[in-house]
Amino acid sequence: MATIGLLVIPPEIQLQIAEFAETCQTLKALSLTSRSLRSIAQFVLFETLRIDLGKELRGSVDDLLANPRICAAIRFLDLRGPFSTRPRNDDEQLSHIQKILPKMVGLRKVSIDQVNLSKAFLDAVLLIAANKPLQISLGWNVYPDGVISTPCTPLQISHIFLTLEQASLKFCRSMFHASAATLTYLIIMDDEDKLMMLADIDLPFLHDLTLFISPGSEVSKTSAVAFITAQKAIRKLGFWYKEGPLPPIPPNALPNLRELKASTEQVNQLVPGRPVEAIEVMFYQHGSDQDWFGEEVTQSTARVRMLRVLLHSAPRDTRMVKRMVKILPSLERLWLPVSDDVSWHFHSVTQTLAAHFPSDTPQCHRSPHCTQVPQKPTLRSVSSQSMGRSQYQRHRYQTTECKFILLMSRDSGR
Repeated sequence: MATIGLLVIPPEIQLQIAEFAETCQTLKALSLTSRSLRSIAQFVLFETLRIDLGKELRGSVDDLLANPRICAAIRFLDLRGPFSTRPRNDDEQLSHIQKILPKMVGLRKVSIDQVNLSKAFLDAVLLIAANKPLQISLGWNVYPDGVISTPCTPLQISHIFLTLEQASLKFCRSMFHASAATLTYLIIMDDEDKLMMLADIDLPFLHDLTLFISPGSEVSKTSAVAFITAQKAIRKLGFWYKEGPLPPIPPNALPNLRELKASTEQVNQLVPGRPVEAIEVMFYQHGSDQDWFGEEVTQSTARVRMLRVLLHSAPRDTRMVKRMVKILPSLERLWLPVSDDVSWHFHSVTQTLAAHFPSDTPQCHRSPHCTQVPQKPTLRSVSSQSMGRSQYQRHRYQTTECKFILLMSRDSGR
């Protein structure tokens, strides 16, 4: 059998090997073997640069400036300040980081949270976004007055995570206008009416939208409806936290909606008349109230092929599953995770935000269950797993609808 030298393998395969190594010790050892493997290993080893503004940065910045190869390998800059209720003066620390920004030629993702931003630093970040594809996450920051991205300068931003409470309305409008030609993913946190004031901006390529709105504010709900109604290209829509039903939505809104993550009331409200193929129901209390799996869900103009329902207790038998299968005969995947631990839910929110901002430049893809569809859809399996505890009990039930149903709960008595 012929052997192939490691250096003969295409670079993308070498990169996969380096990513499989994972540990820093292994990557450091790999980088010492040859010059060719050094560039591959360093690309993975220094892919992420996390900076804590609560620590002295001068020495670390000088080391990075002396190693342009390492700066070029950085693809994700995670900048965080120490949590404080009072704004700090981070100008000196940010000036050090600003020195190495031009050296990060491979930078693709920037996350900034709990930072008192300076005008010079934010302008430098937006200058990068004007010259190369970038993903930006702006959390709970303090923004200086007069800092806006110029609408005349297009920004190549594909992902934006923005907290509207801190950023000014003028800044948000300028960011959306400048990124309108490239923006595909958007995550917004808002508990006021700023979304309504941004509804007049056309984002023709916005395919994925996730909203965090105040559950008790009708103004916030009305503002969210105005925004999603104005965006016609949305294919995937998600609401986090249990907001209850939304204000009336025009029938012609969301004409391209394919995937929906929302509460039971919002699912009943948004599915009818739209081509929804994948549904994820948040905050559904398992019990006697199962009638919502009725006409509203079946009124999708497309076949519902995937259903995920977050339960608060594991189902004791298959009656609930059989009802879902009967009402939605086109189901291919049915997942019933059980969340009896509040901390797991907040962890899932963090994981969802991370999933929306991958390391590579994103493309808008539909889920595999929406694109790879057999000619005769059949439900292959149903699973339910308790997410609150690491230990669980397995149960199997034979049904006529599918080969098997795998139910998992942490209660060993079931």
